[in-house]
Amino acid sequence: MTTPVVPTPFQRFRAGDPSAFDHFVAEYTGPAYATALQVLKVPARAEEAVQDAFVRLWQRAGQFDPARGHERSWVLAIARNSAIDALRKQGRTFERSIDDAPSVYALRDPDDVWQQVLEGLTSIDVRAALQQLPAEQQDIVLQVYYEGKRPVEVARELGIAEGTVRSRLRLALAKLREALGPVREDLQS
Repeated sequence: MTTPVVPTPFQRFRAGDPSAFDHFVAEYTGPAYATALQVLKVPARAEEAVQDAFVRLWQRAGQFDPARGHERSWVLAIARNSAIDALRKQGRTFERSIDDAPSVYALRDPDDVWQQVLEGLTSIDVRAALQQLPAEQQDIVLQVYYEGKRPVEVARELGIAEGTVRSRLRLALAKLREALGPVREDLQS
């Protein structure tokens, strides 16, 4: 008597069971992360590459051909390719000096709170508004806007995902815009 073959979570997902994707992710997150970390050497960047890989896997599950290889090899190849893509993207980004700030700010959205700051808000008002922010948001704003670091550098230093840095920065800027709005209106009147 033969035992029935139990389909893997990936096979179940490919067959139309979206709930099996969570099991598939749980099964392959560790190996995919190890593969991405081997390429990128930075844990936060490796985590992002793995996230991108699983999005690709979700979108391309139907393209897997069991006749051409094992699912594990296919999954890890996608994770590795995602990490290589992240590495290439990182290589294309260039460093900006804080001395380049005027030209950078000239390209920003005119509603950008920092454009408004540059146009006339006093440093006392800005400091007061910054001190109202939660510590993690305040730290990120200071590093990005005052120390001239890119969000990816801040993420690397703090050991968190770049997306988390960007989210905290976005929240902080919204809070600063709100806090500095009355000051801006006073300056314009």
